[in-house]
Amino acid sequence: ELPDVILEDNNFRRRYTPSQDMEGAMVSWTGDRAEVKALVGRPVRADVPPDISGLDRRQDWVTGGELSIRPLAPLKVGGTWVTLHPESLDSNWVWSGLGSVELTPLIELVGIPDVYGSLYGEIANRAGVEEEGRALYLSGDLGGARLGVGFEYKDYDGFSLRTDDLLSSQINDPPSLIREHSAYLLNRSTHVLFPQNERGYQIEATYNQPDLATFTANLSRGRNDIADISRNFEEQYLEMDFDRFYPGFTATAFFDWGKDELRGISRRRVGGFTLGTFTPTDHRFEFDFQLQRAAHPPEGSALFTETYASLSWQHPAGFGAALQADRSSDPVEVDKPETFERETDPVTWWGINLNVQFFGRHDAILFTGKRRGGTACTSGTCYQVLPFNGMEIRLTTHF
Repeated sequence: ELPDVILEDNNFRRRYTPSQDMEGAMVSWTGDRAEVKALVGRPVRADVPPDISGLDRRQDWVTGGELSIRPLAPLKVGGTWVTLHPESLDSNWVWSGLGSVELTPLIELVGIPDVYGSLYGEIANRAGVEEEGRALYLSGDLGGARLGVGFEYKDYDGFSLRTDDLLSSQINDPPSLIREHSAYLLNRSTHVLFPQNERGYQIEATYNQPDLATFTANLSRGRNDIADISRNFEEQYLEMDFDRFYPGFTATAFFDWGKDELRGISRRRVGGFTLGTFTPTDHRFEFDFQLQRAAHPPEGSALFTETYASLSWQHPAGFGAALQADRSSDPVEVDKPETFERETDPVTWWGINLNVQFFGRHDAILFTGKRRGGTACTSGTCYQVLPFNGMEIRLTTHF
């Protein structure tokens, strides 16, 4: 599930929520030393909204299973096997082998207390199709009370799994190794994984200085080789979350720099801060400001500027308001395709959000103004948001 995510596209002009479910059955058993899972079902085409006349969103079958054992308590080894569209003449199937080890007990044995660690690895292969695929994923972490470090590595080649290579949507979601950002400008320009051909790594470290701040540093790299042309993704990120004056006052600042040639960004610098405060009556006020300077290829092109600002207020009873402004001089955004002239003046999107919570499980949000289109990412999954101009009321009920 992706809470509060609404999908739409120009083909259908309908709004719907993403669905990654299967009609079928799954059984599992877990013991002290072994785990077994098995499933069979028909996955839904998540790129098509429900109730489209004459289109069956569940045309293909998927069967699979997983077996893993623990020869020792900290060690786990196993494998998975999945068949896609088994009635097809060419068997389309995937297998993987996996292993993980908890390092914490070993660290304690050598006399180092309050330190944790783990390692995980998985290798997969796709066969039964004209162009076979493979994937490798490795991860590990090590840390203590104040410092933690995590590392991940990916190598994907032809690993976009589909029940039908031409018509169906991708049904797997391998780890992207891209930091998920909460900052608006960073979130909408997040690198989107291309599992057909991508390799790279991610390293992240966090350090907590009591009564001052928590520092987070992230280094991400990715490379795509498409038609004998390499396109690189690079990102360095630094965040400082100050807690010296918490809870009366909060402050967060970040700086990010890198590039994403797959998205047409040859260089990028982004910085921002968030300031918040609670009044004695528990009213919450927050100000958010972000600034981006970036350029499109070729190298040496002029930089364009994007800014985002938001001022919000939240009442302790569960309702609030926010005023937001999004401004861009990106040539891709400001030039109107329906005109012969080339527009260069910056564009600003203004919006007002009103929200209220009632009866403990209902959320109502009223938006009025202009909303910018583009990419948005939630829980590691990215999707397109269409531009909007007008008034929108959204009601969400939690069961």
